[in-house]
Amino acid sequence: MNLFRPSTSSLLFYVPFRRLKTYSPLNKTHIEQVLQSWTSEIPVERALTLPSSFYTSRDVFELERHAIFGQNWLFTGHKNQLKKPGDYITGRFLSEPYIINVDKSSTLRGHYNVCCHHGMRLLKDDQGHLETNEIICPYHGWTYDLNGRLRKALRLKTIEQFKASKIRLKPISIQTIGPFIYLNLNLLNNDNIENDLSHINIIHDKYLTSTNYDQLEFITRKSYPIKCNWKIFVDNFLDGGYHVPYAHKKLNSILNMDEYKVIVEHPKASVQYCTGASRAEGNVNYSYIYPNLMINRYGSSMDLNIVVPVDERNCIVHMDYYYCPKTTTKQDQEILLKDSDSVQQEDIYLCENVQLGLESQAYDSGRYVPTVEHTMYSFHSTLFNELQKYYDNHIK
Repeated sequence: MNLFRPSTSSLLFYVPFRRLKTYSPLNKTHIEQVLQSWTSEIPVERALTLPSSFYTSRDVFELERHAIFGQNWLFTGHKNQLKKPGDYITGRFLSEPYIINVDKSSTLRGHYNVCCHHGMRLLKDDQGHLETNEIICPYHGWTYDLNGRLRKALRLKTIEQFKASKIRLKPISIQTIGPFIYLNLNLLNNDNIENDLSHINIIHDKYLTSTNYDQLEFITRKSYPIKCNWKIFVDNFLDGGYHVPYAHKKLNSILNMDEYKVIVEHPKASVQYCTGASRAEGNVNYSYIYPNLMINRYGSSMDLNIVVPVDERNCIVHMDYYYCPKTTTKQDQEILLKDSDSVQQEDIYLCENVQLGLESQAYDSGRYVPTVEHTMYSFHSTLFNELQKYYDNHIK
């Protein structure tokens, strides 16, 4: 029985506009110089790659926090992690902790994981179940129901200009597409919601639905701290398989690289695919959803890369693993996890050493290989345009 039920036909929870804390560059002249150092108007065949300052500047990172991650839809989980009332998942994206839970009517709810009293984080576990159907602050006991409303707080008799019935956790806009749950920390224009989600719908409808990915079960998450800017990990994913024969010998042996195809479906979505054997069971599909989600689909398995920025020189990559419970044994899972970890370690080595190179005075910009790296160029163009637009509208 499917207990999950959205509250509206569009599956969107509309919330009042909430502006993120104001961005103010430490050095306005510096950020202007960085933005003037590149343009998205030069064709990929003649373009230079993003200058190294985009990967090392604190001001660029803070601008991304607002212009990129404060505006776009971000993957947060899978519906089979939230099956019944009281189930919840939590996470933190940059400075914003969140809760996604199922309420008593089997509706999915999103809130900031922050108590209204003194800002205490409410739930600490990544995933769990609330037996009492209450969210209780571990600091002073303020208690909220599954809809985020304050239900109990002691010793409030002398407090003035305060109505407990008006207090509730700050809501977050959430959206489900297929079995995936997305959140938006600062949805500015609800009228354009279909456009905001169009790139996600393309990937789900065109490349994932036919693979029955909604029937896969979430198994586990592994997290990898990486000493590199978050964009380096995305760049590595979007080089069209260019690095695979050199850096991933075992993976290369099961992929038919002669058939490797790279398609930009949308400025915020691209796909790489080929045939393969063994783990791939005939087909491999690597999908990218801007800004930070990669979906790796092969055979009866799927894993996701969710890239979470930490600062301008560090990120965390969460790997979420999904398998078909009918065809995948425990031994199969262990083998797949081991193989995946080997690939991640190889990628970590690459990404961390690229970061070291970008710090050097010997390097500023490189070149794109247009036959395979046009997806990377598309990513850079979209990111640059959003940075420039936000800066022009809010800072300049």
